[in-house]
Amino acid sequence: MDVPNGQPSVSALTTTASERSSSSESLSEKGSAELKKSFDAVVFDVLKVTPEEYAGQITLMDAPVFRAIQPEELSSCGWNKKEKHSSAPNVVAFTRRFNQVSFWVVREILHAQTLKIRAEVLSHYIRTAKKLCDMNNLHAVMAVVSGLQSAPIFRLTKTWAVLSRKDKATFERLEYLMSKEDNYKRLRDYISSQSMTSCIPYLGKQKSLSELCSALVSYHIPQAQRD
Repeated sequence: MDVPNGQPSVSALTTTASERSSSSESLSEKGSAELKKSFDAVVFDVLKVTPEEYAGQITLMDAPVFRAIQPEELSSCGWNKKEKHSSAPNVVAFTRRFNQVSFWVVREILHAQTLKIRAEVLSHYIRTAKKLCDMNNLHAVMAVVSGLQSAPIFRLTKTWAVLSRKDKATFERLEYLMSKEDNYKRLRDYISSQSMTSCIPYLGKQKSLSELCSALVSYHIPQAQRD
């Protein structure tokens, strides 16, 4: 109802303001949703980051955790005990890093919506594992390879079938290198043949405390990865 002199009523003004507010909120929510969708697509697309960058960042995250391990954590085999979080906290943290990388690989491959994209992501991780091997981060190489060998990924036969011959050959070489056969003999021989002065080792292959302590003392982050 209008008041005299043709002025709108208070209720009419309130209704108009409410409609404008609702319209504004609707546009704001729509814009926010579109921005979030765009942000997710750009930032969290695993293929937008190169294998070299992944390998470098994984190594930067692994190195301080590895170097924090104390000799007594290993000599006591504390990670096998019930009180492992207090007797070998850094070994536990290093193992957690392994699981995080391995589960990440599995998750990203399974999240791919099409066969083509899934094969591209799988190829991306094979190349990332190769770069990690080049950086002597054997701990992360094993984490990625373990993820690729896990049942949810291994049974993706159609995805594996469309990989390039080069990627298949690369994975087969990495799988051969990281084999558990003869207590990881190939991996130990590989380290010896490369005359490595430093590496982030895979703890599961260490036969002696002195071997691992030597790696702890000698490891340093490559200069190129510090920047």
